[in-house]
Amino acid sequence: MLRLRLAALRYDRAVPRARALVDEVATELDTWPGVHIERERDGLMVVRYEQHELGVLDEERGVAELYFADPQRDALVEHGDAEPASPLRDGENVIHNVRGPSDITAVLELFDRRYRDLRGEGGPYSSSDPG
Repeated sequence: MLRLRLAALRYDRAVPRARALVDEVATELDTWPGVHIERERDGLMVVRYEQHELGVLDEERGVAELYFADPQRDALVEHGDAEPASPLRDGENVIHNVRGPSDITAVLELFDRRYRDLRGEGGPYSSSDPG
């Protein structure tokens, strides 16, 4: 019983931190060529590359949500890189929680994958040169 209460306390304390971590992801994405962040009234941040939506960051929930076509989406879920989502937007989406530093890297890798798909490129994420 005590263990459950301690877990609940840790979860409650992580929420403000998750907001800061999501902001850190947004700050990094905003430096990528052609990428900009649109803040909406409901607290969501839409991440766009030119006119294309890369994904959505939700500070309140501490999650990133991205659209991937079925085969790629299924592979991401199968390999544990993301979880299936009930979409915030239309489409077959995946989510990834942002709870710690390793999640920042994982979320940036997902955004990089989508970014490179839209740009017609391949290759892994690099924090110094995403494009």
